[in-house]
Amino acid sequence: MMNTRNSGFSLIEVLVATFLVGLISLAIAPMMLMAVQTSAIAQEMTELTVAGTMQMEILRALPFGNSELVAGGSITASNAGYSLDPLNGDPDRYVRWRVVDDNVARKRITLVVGVRESIWGPPREFTMETFRTDLQ
Repeated sequence: MMNTRNSGFSLIEVLVATFLVGLISLAIAPMMLMAVQTSAIAQEMTELTVAGTMQMEILRALPFGNSELVAGGSITASNAGYSLDPLNGDPDRYVRWRVVDDNVARKRITLVVGVRESIWGPPREFTMETFRTDLQ
């Protein structure tokens, strides 16, 4: 009687398993790249939202007659006193605002936050708007 022991995997089985793992990894790689890209875009937009919200809160906290709330500014170009450009030293990010006197007792503040260029996609910006009233 011949006593043979068959323990472990054959070379063919190991090669087939390696090929299947490699094939599955190649199928998952694009999804992982998209997940990283989406996460980076979300982080960038969150940072911009925080910067815009902080500036909007600063503007809303100013007294109604404050010189920083004088009508002026632009949301399409940087104006002294009405923009943070570059934002936190990054030349591709900006916050701009415009103050409009709607009437004697109300001001409209429009704030635009954006990014000019990003490795994660095309330029993006969003707008925030609020109204200030003189409640004296």
